Amino acid sequence: MTRTPRPRTVEHEHARQTRRESLLVLLARADRGVLTRPEGALLRSLVEAELAEGDQARRSAGGQQAAVRRMQHSLGAAEDAIREIEAERDRLARDVATLHDAINNAAREAFAERKRHRAEESAEAQRADRAEAELVKVREQLAEAEASALRYANWLADAQRACGAPNWPALPETIRDRISAAHAA
Repeated sequence: MTRTPRPRTVEHEHARQTRRESLLVLLARADRGVLTRPEGALLRSLVEAELAEGDQARRSAGGQQAAVRRMQHSLGAAEDAIREIEAERDRLARDVATLHDAINNAAREAFAERKRHRAEESAEAQRADRAEAELVKVREQLAEAEASALRYANWLADAQRACGAPNWPALPETIRDRISAAHAA
């Protein structure tokens, strides 16, 4: 960033340049030994002004150096803070990645568990359907066996009557009662 010189600084620089040129002329005259008393006084005042300006510049430079040291200290503290924040950011990024992985693993496990549970439910439903079908089949076979037993009992009763055997009219009911008792047990 380039600064444009302020008017006061320009005036000060011009006065300084004029003073230096005068100093050089007076020093050259002093070297030749032709310096007059008023020129000697002027030389003295110009040298004193240069010395005062040099002292002022040193004081200003000292203040600027102190300001630079303060700025360097502040800059160092800021850089330390940046490093700490970056380290914290990196730690948090690792924590987020770890949590992300843990959440993904938990979600995968939950999905797999739900899938296993649904498969088990489906298998149980299929087993229940097969058991129900088997029960229907057994009931049909039992009903068929009961009907067959009753037909056989009636046939026996008819055969006994046809042969002149004593009449057992309660034989079919007895067989039916025994079948019902067997079902109840």
